[in-house]
Amino acid sequence: MGQIEKYTSDHPDFVYSSGNRILHWIRALVITGLIITGFYIADPFLSSEGSSDKLLFGKWAMWHFILGFVLISSGLLRIYLFFFGKDSEGELRSLKDVFSLKSWIISLKSYFFIGELRKKGFYGPLQFITYFAIMVLVVLASVTGLILYVHVYHQGVGGLLYESMRTVEAWMGGLANVRYIHHITMWGYLIFIPIHIYLVIWSAIRFKHSALDVMFTGYDYHLKKEQERSDKEDNK
Repeated sequence: MGQIEKYTSDHPDFVYSSGNRILHWIRALVITGLIITGFYIADPFLSSEGSSDKLLFGKWAMWHFILGFVLISSGLLRIYLFFFGKDSEGELRSLKDVFSLKSWIISLKSYFFIGELRKKGFYGPLQFITYFAIMVLVVLASVTGLILYVHVYHQGVGGLLYESMRTVEAWMGGLANVRYIHHITMWGYLIFIPIHIYLVIWSAIRFKHSALDVMFTGYDYHLKKEQERSDKEDNK
């Protein structure tokens, strides 16, 4: 089993810009809030005491909508940064691994403790596909959420988007299907989050990357070394 050459703390490689790191934590907090408020909307587990003017359900729904629009905004900005941000070159290079059988074999072998993990960009092929799937979930949650939103609010943004969202609703097979898809996206997040946390910690230990703190500092101490080695092998 090959050994990974380590970078010392004097040779860090800057990976993620502050914009991407901030958006990462915004999405993490927002999705957590959406899951909690979404569970309440689906099955209210708290009731207000006293007079009927205490609209507890309305407050939970209000925060769900606010967080939903924050998710939409951060998602659109993240897509923009993927193509045009400071990190776009490294992220787009990851696409080469996705369409490379050799990269898939190297990546999968490394997860079974056979050899090293080498990447052309920031992500390995499996990692890239997983993050792409999560982005699809964000888009589905946003679109289905907007459809549900326009059925409640018919003025302002709701009125502006009403006709277009009703058309998308028809494409999805009706409001019942829209609600079902919206709930499925939440369960997708619930499955992904613990696996993501586990693999980040596991990867940091297994491959000696700064995977655990890269979203705090933006630096990876091994990526450059592995990138140079991968480029040399591709040129052979």
